[in-house]
Amino acid sequence: MFTKLYRTYNAEDFVLDENFRRSIEGKLGSNKYLEKLIDKHPGKTQEIEMAIKMLQELKTGKYIHSTEKKQELWGRIIFEQKRQLRLQFYRYAAAGLLLLGIGSASFYLVNKQPSLENFAASNKVSFKNAELILADGKKIGISSKESKVRYTADGNGVSVNDSASMGQVNTDNGFNQLVVPFGKRSTIILSDGTKVWLNSGSRLVYTPVFRGNTRDVYLEGEGYFEVTKNAEKPFFVRTDAFKVKVYGTKFNVQAYKNDADYNTVLLEGKVSLNFNERLRSKEVFMTPNQKASFSIEENGFEVTHVDKAENYIAWIDGYLTFDNEEVPNLIRRVSHYYNIPIEAKLGGIPVKISGKLDLKDDPERVLTALAVISKTRYMKQENKYLFYE
Repeated sequence: MFTKLYRTYNAEDFVLDENFRRSIEGKLGSNKYLEKLIDKHPGKTQEIEMAIKMLQELKTGKYIHSTEKKQELWGRIIFEQKRQLRLQFYRYAAAGLLLLGIGSASFYLVNKQPSLENFAASNKVSFKNAELILADGKKIGISSKESKVRYTADGNGVSVNDSASMGQVNTDNGFNQLVVPFGKRSTIILSDGTKVWLNSGSRLVYTPVFRGNTRDVYLEGEGYFEVTKNAEKPFFVRTDAFKVKVYGTKFNVQAYKNDADYNTVLLEGKVSLNFNERLRSKEVFMTPNQKASFSIEENGFEVTHVDKAENYIAWIDGYLTFDNEEVPNLIRRVSHYYNIPIEAKLGGIPVKISGKLDLKDDPERVLTALAVISKTRYMKQENKYLFYE
């Protein structure tokens, strides 16, 4: 009954947990159940107490939202979650339904700090500019093609490119974001010493300093992680489709929202993947030189062996490395990196090539090199490029 999953719960998660709600209502022998729950998860005492208070307010609240307010809340849930997975939508819809009948409990649910996923879903970015966005909304522009952001151990200090330093207050609340536009890359050293490389068109959402029992970050796009080991405080990388639990390791996660498939490649150590924690889905464990592909349509993982895992992180050094790769697939990777439309009209059996592309500032230099390597030609047609034989 006292699942390990409770170790990752916040107050809202407990409110949405059926067993927890039944215990508060007295159907499970409330006192004994809660005593055992707190004894099993002492680090969650504060979240459990907050959840109890929220449920008590839900039970005693007399004010009922108007029909217009209910429709507004429901519409907001649908709007913010329509591009997410169906099972994720159900979770937030459930949270929204709880909100509809509350009185003073709205103070706790609406004004508490949102979860990492909620914050990422409701704070969209354009990927037009490289910038560091602090919890107070302050934006620090980054002009260089490659940048390095470093945090102090207490999360109060942050520097950009080892020169511009700044401080931030109230590191216990809110999230920071590092946004990397298409055609650029960045590196960030988090407060625990974990190092993350972010690829073109990516975003990392995180707290300035990791409090509580876990270290959680949210990734949109592609990132390579070298995680500082801390057995007492596991590290999680969350995406809009699945989460990665880290055991002190080196791995790459590719999770661009417009892609049909997300990938995780493990170079060193151990990770586990879980795409549906709400239904207690089975963890998928990976070993070095394995690639786990997550299909949004199929809602599951496929794990395969890769001969050269290091090829998947060549981008951190400014290269696209490929080994016996089909030309159309390589063209798609270049199109993705620069966010430019490229169409391939190549007849016959796809040619496979090996080599390395240097990601220059000028995309056309890269396209020219690709055409030479693949023995094809390309031309520009209005706002897109066309590769042909």
